[in-house]
Amino acid sequence: MSTILLILVLLIVFSLSAFAEDTPATTQDPASPQDPPIRMAPPAAGLPALPAVVRNETPEQQEARLKWFREARFGMFIHWGVYAVPAGFWQGRQVGAEWIMHQGKIPVADYKAFAKDFTAAKYDPRAWAQLAADAGMKYVVITAKHHEGFTLYDSAHSDWNAVKASGAKRDLLQPPAQAVRAKGLKFGAYYSQAQDWINPGGSTGRARPWDPAQSGDFDEYLAKISLYQMTSQRARPFFDLVTTYPHLIYNSRLGGGVLGDFRTSEQRIPSSVMLGRALEVNMTINDSWGYRSDDTNWKSSQQLIRNLSDIASKDGNYLLNVGPTAEGEIPAPCVERLLAMGRWLKGNGDAIYATRGGPFTKPLPWGRTTQKARPGGRIALYLHVWEWPADGNVLLPGLRQIPRSARLLARDGAVTSSISPEGLVVTLPDAAPDPDVSVAALEFDGAIEVRDAAPLPGDTGASGTLADPAGVKP
Repeated sequence: MSTILLILVLLIVFSLSAFAEDTPATTQDPASPQDPPIRMAPPAAGLPALPAVVRNETPEQQEARLKWFREARFGMFIHWGVYAVPAGFWQGRQVGAEWIMHQGKIPVADYKAFAKDFTAAKYDPRAWAQLAADAGMKYVVITAKHHEGFTLYDSAHSDWNAVKASGAKRDLLQPPAQAVRAKGLKFGAYYSQAQDWINPGGSTGRARPWDPAQSGDFDEYLAKISLYQMTSQRARPFFDLVTTYPHLIYNSRLGGGVLGDFRTSEQRIPSSVMLGRALEVNMTINDSWGYRSDDTNWKSSQQLIRNLSDIASKDGNYLLNVGPTAEGEIPAPCVERLLAMGRWLKGNGDAIYATRGGPFTKPLPWGRTTQKARPGGRIALYLHVWEWPADGNVLLPGLRQIPRSARLLARDGAVTSSISPEGLVVTLPDAAPDPDVSVAALEFDGAIEVRDAAPLPGDTGASGTLADPAGVKP
């Protein structure tokens, strides 16, 4: 097994991507030096459907494995491949971004010709890692291989890779892995094997071929190319790896009955707190995953910060995507917005990192909440105020505990509270200290209990009783 393949197997984010979906299936803590060596048996033909992968571990052991992931809350997703060369255009018309080969039905030979212009001439993985760190991100996931079949690393099983086929002529995956880890961040990679539009047989599993060069048997593609590069739901040896490596965590998108350690949502934030398994929400900064030259529909830094606030309140992680150019540059509007998020997190990160979802089952009209355990059995409740109240008061419906302390998180300003028939009323300063999201921190002497909440505007009933809702214990 090649060195880069070994690194991939140890550090990868395995992915079985559903059609038109772009979320990684797992991410993991770097492997321990005590982890066993990898031994892959040859794949058997006609494998039966796989049973659910089961770990022999307690819920507490699973939570220990997920601890870094639950605490991270914010990560960078990088879609980078040959699709950055056409940048969304084929034969003078706009036909997508990372899906351009499929949507434009580009012949294999024509698409392969783009690779010579995938030069990575301005590629600086240390700058990428620095940007992630400056943005306040805690992990980075990159597309080692997307549906076009092109890998950012060398492979003995296909020449369609950055070393042998591209203008870059070098490994483009190991440098960011090293740079990201040097910054103290976690690293993972996205790998798609459910469809491959270049390697023969790879496009017959999920997409109908449009070029005779794509013809072939999908099982043969898995056995000869995909299996030896990475996992497949039809490749039993890699499912065995899931239970062999204690640091590996994986999501619910592997199929084959694999529930996963965490669930994913693409381009959509859940409408309410979903207790139980960890959550990762994958979203773009504009409208495209891969680089598209005409896509200037950038979300504002305020919207991105509010997305982060919203997702954290739902007990989830925000995996925010950037699409570098074929030369390896992350577009300036992405950089500007990520740095703005980093500045906000410097003052308000305590309300995001290592928190759990807030105790309210429904969105509050003024914003969101998160919470975390504090020393001495105390619980901190963070109020993420999006809409500053004209009268200075925000209502926490159904909460009838007075906090031992209350303050603005990033700025000075008096915060007081009182009990009303509807719940706890928190009185804030006259003006919002932050135009994006202002945060007030309340500290309680024990578990927060929300009971018999009055209906919020637009609701049809009370939110009910929800004590210690997200596993936050003193």
